[in-house]
Amino acid sequence: MARKVRIFVENAAQHVILKSIDNTTLFKEEQDYILFLEILKELSLNHDMDIHSYILMPQYFEFLATPKHADALSKFMQSLGRKYVGYFNKKYNRTGTLWDGRYKASLIENKSYLFEIMRYIEQQSHVDYLYSSVGKNLLGRADSIVSQNELYKKLGYTDDKRLSEYSQFFYSGINNAKKEFIVSCLEKQLVTGSVDFVKNLQHLVGMTLISKDRGRPKKEDEEKRKKMYKNLVVLDKEQHKDLKISPMENLFFAKQSAFIPVIANEVALVGAAFPVVFTADENPSLVSLVSLGGDSLAINADGKWVTSYVPSYLRKYPFSLASTKENPDQKVILIDEESPLFSKTKGKQLFKKDKEQSETLSHAINFLTSHENQSIITSNVAKAIAASGILEDREISVGEGDEKKVLVNGFRVVDREKLNALSDDILADWVRKGIISLIDAHLKSLDNIQALFNIAHARQS
Repeated sequence: MARKVRIFVENAAQHVILKSIDNTTLFKEEQDYILFLEILKELSLNHDMDIHSYILMPQYFEFLATPKHADALSKFMQSLGRKYVGYFNKKYNRTGTLWDGRYKASLIENKSYLFEIMRYIEQQSHVDYLYSSVGKNLLGRADSIVSQNELYKKLGYTDDKRLSEYSQFFYSGINNAKKEFIVSCLEKQLVTGSVDFVKNLQHLVGMTLISKDRGRPKKEDEEKRKKMYKNLVVLDKEQHKDLKISPMENLFFAKQSAFIPVIANEVALVGAAFPVVFTADENPSLVSLVSLGGDSLAINADGKWVTSYVPSYLRKYPFSLASTKENPDQKVILIDEESPLFSKTKGKQLFKKDKEQSETLSHAINFLTSHENQSIITSNVAKAIAASGILEDREISVGEGDEKKVLVNGFRVVDREKLNALSDDILADWVRKGIISLIDAHLKSLDNIQALFNIAHARQS
């Protein structure tokens, strides 16, 4: 199970909470509060953190801040936890951590939620509470820890105007639904923002960041959106006699594909960068896992595959091969009519003037035929592996317990112990047929599951 992915977006604030373990009292004396605030002040400067609001409570510390770079928040929290635990343990003659696991953080949409979260944090105690930013933001008291956000500064041209505007908001009626949403997003470490804001982030980082209860597309709409081929039709030399095809310049047509089919002889090539797994259906196939619930992480912003080897399944687009209902052994050529590669004005002709296949179309058909033959071999190998009973269901998730979020499921992997338990004659046969080499490449490729998280993290900035 992977850790919860931390999302960073430049100039976007983060809502953060760090709780004590087993409800341990973090601040037993006034000096403890004072020391903690001194640490906050020092580390916010050293680790490029602009803290907009905060509160120190007996069992937790909660704040709103804008990290200035991707590692700022994690380094700030590591240093904060280490420094205060060292002080606390020495003073109270104890050992071990003070914290209930890692901190929880939710990236927020500033425009819609910055003031909501400021108010939520500062209303957790009375306005005269000394260990909170409420004195600075609401009453204008000096507080060197607080760095006021640009949205707060825009409340007015003078400090008095800003205090007045924030005070009106602070004492206005609370939207309970919005408050519950803020709490839920922080606990589940989801993005606190509008659906449009979250969708834009998903497009940016290539990951699912939205919770299911915010509203999901209908299944059929979602499946259609993810399909690489939008409108397959039979290629007809009469209907398509004037059709031309342009060279493939990008792979945006597969940007929303979470799985890319892989044939047996390219498992090692594709698996060098991305995990290659088995589908969990009745007739399993080999696919490359290239998403964490959002857009493909294997296709960059320019529409290029991120490694030198592009899976053959993508290279055969916008053509496909299918059997006829009347005769399963008879194949017909299909094309995606909605593909932008097709045109009547530019590109290379599919048919000659006598309606015979052009060299371009012949080359495409040869490639399709070769790929189809390899796909049949791959299907037979996958069926044999599945029939042996060595596959087990897997999923990719983050978080634990109630906070667990499944990013990808519906796939299987080889269980190494079950593989080793197969009879010697089966293993020997699989070695001769190259199946063991395929399995080895598959198992090695699973190391690249973490690479998906690394790509997503790098893509955030």
